[in-house]
Amino acid sequence: MNIWTVKKSSARNAVILAVLSLCVSLNVYGASTFDPSNSRLSIPSLSVNGAVYQDVAVILHSFTVLGVDNGAPGADTFDPANNLLTLGAFEFQGNTYHNVRVRLNAVTLLAATPQAPGTTPPGNTAGTLSAANTCSLSQFQTDVMALVNQARASSRMCGNTAFPAAAPLAWNNKLFNAAAGQSADMANNNYVAHTSLDGRTPGQRMTAAGYNWSSFGENVAAGQSSVSAAMADWMSSAGHCSTIMNSSYQDVAVACVANSNSTYRTYWTMDLGRP
Repeated sequence: MNIWTVKKSSARNAVILAVLSLCVSLNVYGASTFDPSNSRLSIPSLSVNGAVYQDVAVILHSFTVLGVDNGAPGADTFDPANNLLTLGAFEFQGNTYHNVRVRLNAVTLLAATPQAPGTTPPGNTAGTLSAANTCSLSQFQTDVMALVNQARASSRMCGNTAFPAAAPLAWNNKLFNAAAGQSADMANNNYVAHTSLDGRTPGQRMTAAGYNWSSFGENVAAGQSSVSAAMADWMSSAGHCSTIMNSSYQDVAVACVANSNSTYRTYWTMDLGRP
């Protein structure tokens, strides 16, 4: 399915006391820290499949400590294939632990800055509309907002579900960052899905783009040649229509990235949210 709707749990920032207390102070390429008040882990330098990211910040919702050893400390690394985070060394209550292995069960990526030139941190793409992220369509943002809010202005049936008219949405640049990143990933890697190839969900991408959501939704599509065609396809689908008509959302952005070498040539992402 190409629809994603989530409401953030009120327990999102709850402290997982018994396990998270191990991560109060990390120490590999510099002092890394864990803030138990908001479950935020900050790592100065992290290697992911050979790419190095600096100033990595994540929210830890759930994880499992697999073990530690007393060998020489290695680098901080993350293996997306099995969600394994290895912390080369960290200090806790005056003791130093080496090579702590942690299975990440549920996390949210907040920030990551690439160290090597030419790489792109997950979820952080250019924030301005350009030909590259609007499929070279003129009046892209104007058309998106007109059609989205026109759809929400009237009550309608989405499949078997009746939706009343909803308040108009506002364009949000941070949501556009997230949408443009996912459209580019789909176009460049020839797939259509809500989960990025690196395993990130729409909510994680929106958070990484700086959008502090309480609820969010996402529609994706591929192959449409215009904003009106993409909107028509979304509105004709019960699930996509329901996402657009959801009265809880306040903000929206849509991106389109083209790649003539990929199957569908144009790849669309609509991100919606409420702070």
